[in-house]
Amino acid sequence: MLAVVFTTACSEEFLDRPPEDAYVVDNFYQTDEHLTIATKGLYGAPWFAWNDKATFAIGDGAGGIYATNDGALNQFALFSVTSSNSRLNEGWRSLYTVISHANFIIRAIENSPEENFTPELKAKALGEARFMRGYAYFYLAMLWGDVPIIADNVAIIEDALIAKNPVADAYEFARRDLVFASENLLLADEPGRVTQWSAKAVLARLHLNRAGLGQSGSRNTDDLAMAREYAEDVILNSGLMMLDNYGDLFVIANNNNEESLFALQWIDKGGTWGVQNTHQAYFSPEGSIAGVGDGWGGGSGAYPNIRNLYETGDERRKATFMFPGDEYPQLKSTDGGYLYEAESPWASAIKKYVVGSAEDNPGQLISFMSTPMNTYMMRLSEVYLIAAEAILGDAASTTDATALEYYNAVRERAGLSARTEVTWMDIFNEKKLELAMEGHHWFDVVRWHYFAPEDARNYINSQDRGRYSWEDGNPILESSFASIDHSDFILPYPEGDVTMNPLLMEDAVPYEFND
Repeated sequence: MLAVVFTTACSEEFLDRPPEDAYVVDNFYQTDEHLTIATKGLYGAPWFAWNDKATFAIGDGAGGIYATNDGALNQFALFSVTSSNSRLNEGWRSLYTVISHANFIIRAIENSPEENFTPELKAKALGEARFMRGYAYFYLAMLWGDVPIIADNVAIIEDALIAKNPVADAYEFARRDLVFASENLLLADEPGRVTQWSAKAVLARLHLNRAGLGQSGSRNTDDLAMAREYAEDVILNSGLMMLDNYGDLFVIANNNNEESLFALQWIDKGGTWGVQNTHQAYFSPEGSIAGVGDGWGGGSGAYPNIRNLYETGDERRKATFMFPGDEYPQLKSTDGGYLYEAESPWASAIKKYVVGSAEDNPGQLISFMSTPMNTYMMRLSEVYLIAAEAILGDAASTTDATALEYYNAVRERAGLSARTEVTWMDIFNEKKLELAMEGHHWFDVVRWHYFAPEDARNYINSQDRGRYSWEDGNPILESSFASIDHSDFILPYPEGDVTMNPLLMEDAVPYEFND
């Protein structure tokens, strides 16, 4: 929320805002340890409101994956989102909170005496802050298009009215931050910290997405080339590997595994709200699974269009969605396992990020609306698919051996047979299945809309988003289809921010880059 940095007034809503209006020398970081502590805070709490519900409401709901009976969440799936939608406001606010915290750290470091830090750790801390800021602006650009670019919290305190900047400038600002991160982060760091490989992976995604911006029918070949270059650098030189078993990605004990390039870091909330992962509370179909008083996911599940996309034998399906008859020995393990057999309106429930009880996870703290399961923001498998698509480019299909190697690495890990030729839609669907319920798919649809708007619109409008009734234990599909206009590919600005900053409704103003 722009109010996070637009106002100096103190209110409960903005208590997590860094006190930019109270700079004094004593606030500056004085040791390497201070930098380490400060940047650690960028991996969790500032992202909480995004992670809590906005990520799956937008990324999976609008994308036609996540089905729910919740009214505010369902607005995204129905393309009826209003500027007062709570999840919309939370997502916007959280992304600008990340930016605000990153800006604070950058300014504090730059205003601290050089002798306070070792050069490598200073560069790393600046790289972490700029990585987070760049990632947040990347999301803002894709979801809202033209957005205000705020690089210095203090500079705008005297004037809360700030013009929005063009989407292309937001992309470029994000790119520059991520390039800085790719050059200043460490090649390897303590578990959970982003590295040069993290930044290069996100740059690969950014260039792939930007390749279609402002294009018609085809994409920018320079951006596609950069997407391939960054992706292959990660694949060939990082030493990282995909896990052998897809389901193992979503086990708490495997947090910060060798496939994870960037993940939000959560702990049990204890007495502090906003430091935990709440997904299990909303996804778990029954309270008995965790046994802590939550588990409200009985009215959520998978839309028919993704149910029907899974091939027989795809191991990702059961790790992502529960279908009637599925057994999970790792859940309710002390009772012999969990059998899903509910007659839900979606004939399914969500499994991904449902990790069970403390008894199912020895040594882990799990409590009401709280698990320490990381939230993936970038995985190596996505980088493989980015590389495959960048090699394909605008061709109708490819038999390129390298593209097939990358594409099939993801398929074969899922238990599926290799293919000898792939199309753009093959890769698009593979990524949809690979990253389902990770808040990603809507971003792929938006980037498609950049260069082929009618195709993207038709794709959404042809998705079956119906629900199921039940007769004698059998689900009966009642088909229903989305209806989206081109204007729906950009989210509305939150009404509170428009009231506070009416320039949001004016034309975008080019951003003045200083470097």
